[in-house]
Amino acid sequence: MDPLTAMTAGKAAAGRRFAFYVAVQLTSVVVPGLVAVTCLTVLMLHAQHPGSIGRTLKGAAQALHGPAVIMVDVSWLASAYVVGYVGREVAFRLLGLAERLSPRHRATLGALHGELEVAYGHAALRRCLRTHPLLKYLLSPADGTSPHSRIMRQPGGALRTGNAYEAFNYAKSWLREHNPGLAPDATEAEINILVSTPLPLALGTWSLIALTPLSIAASAVAVVIAAAVSALTFVQVLRLRRVECWEALRNLLEDHEMRLAAARLPGSPFPAEPGEDTQDSGAA
Repeated sequence: MDPLTAMTAGKAAAGRRFAFYVAVQLTSVVVPGLVAVTCLTVLMLHAQHPGSIGRTLKGAAQALHGPAVIMVDVSWLASAYVVGYVGREVAFRLLGLAERLSPRHRATLGALHGELEVAYGHAALRRCLRTHPLLKYLLSPADGTSPHSRIMRQPGGALRTGNAYEAFNYAKSWLREHNPGLAPDATEAEINILVSTPLPLALGTWSLIALTPLSIAASAVAVVIAAAVSALTFVQVLRLRRVECWEALRNLLEDHEMRLAAARLPGSPFPAEPGEDTQDSGAA
């Protein structure tokens, strides 16, 4: 690849990554934050002016003119971002606590290596790890991580440190750079969106109970429904966190095998791996 093409491809990849980041921030931070801030504002107005929220909001809207409108809008968005970000981070912390309390929700090195070998065979896994020696090191159960290095590389989202996370991050980064179509970005976005829902759901339920003349039974039903939806969401996110790790490693292995298959086609732009056929025949 010539330098100009490499530079263009790098800029395109950076643009895709930035667009993905903005989309995730909008859907998992800004939008839930706007809902949460709106509910909090309505609840505070209801506490100060019970029964006259509509007139209070109408009077405030009529009093705003010119630069004041822009200032209020910017402050509203800033508050929404902060509240949404904090709410998502608290939810991630709760997820991390749930993963620590339930070992079956964690992806271990032995389980990842074993599942890849069962699904794709020893030969395919060996070929992929020979091409990616760092991944081979990270997936080796014998290569641990010292407590000091765990502190130095604490990831966000309450993810657990260790070689399992580093292997997942390596696979995801490789796919984003070399084969974005196989990167697990959709799963990452879904996790962020789902984990940001409990806060606006809780505040929305509170606002519904406070502003509408519901009976005690109806209010209890609303609380139970909101709690059930939040619990189901947390269970789904716990599952998706394991799926995301598996998808990244699985797709990296499939990307490697597809490149080898393409290299065997006539006129392929991909170079064949030296001695691949000979080694595979010997392994068989």
